[in-house]
Amino acid sequence: MKLVFLFSFFLSLLNASSFRVENSLITYFGVHYLHKWEGSTSDVKGVVSYDKNIDQYECSISVPLSTFSSGNDNRDSNMLVYCKAFDFPNINFQSTSIKVNENTLEIEGKIEFAGEEKEIKTNAKLNSLDNNLFTIEGELDILLSEFKVERPSLLFVEIEDLVKIKYSIQGVKNE
Repeated sequence: MKLVFLFSFFLSLLNASSFRVENSLITYFGVHYLHKWEGSTSDVKGVVSYDKNIDQYECSISVPLSTFSSGNDNRDSNMLVYCKAFDFPNINFQSTSIKVNENTLEIEGKIEFAGEEKEIKTNAKLNSLDNNLFTIEGELDILLSEFKVERPSLLFVEIEDLVKIKYSIQGVKNE
C-alpha cells in the first residue's frame, strides 16, 4: 500500500510545474481633485504552480508596501502610515481559481491589505506561455474603504476612494 502511495506521489510531482515570480511590476494610481499620481514596485515575490493531473493553476504573491515609490518621499512615507504598513507590511494575494482561455485568464482570489482580507476577481491578458516562461498583464480596482484605510486629505479634501492597480507578472519555471 505504501508503495502505491509513493508511486502516486512521485507521478504527481512529474505532472506539476512550478514557476517563481520575477521581473514583475505593480503600479497603483491615486487621484485627488488637485492632482493625480502613481507609485510602482518591482519587488514582487511569489509562486505559480500548475498541476497537469487536475488541470489547475494556483498563485501566491506578496509585495512589501515599503517598496512602492511615487517619486515623492513624503507621500510614500504617509502612504505607509495610512496603509498600516508597520503592522501589516505586505500585500498578499492567494488565488482560489484561475481559468485559462486562449489569451486571457480569469483570476479569483483573496487579497490581504492593511489587515483586511477581500475576495477579488480580475481578468488578465496572457502575453506568452511556454514550458519555461509566462507573462500576464491586467488591472483591477480597489476601494480603500473596503480595507478600512483612512484616506489622507489635502486642503480638507480626501483622496478618492477608488485606486486602480495595474500589474505585469512574469513567471520563470523552477528547475
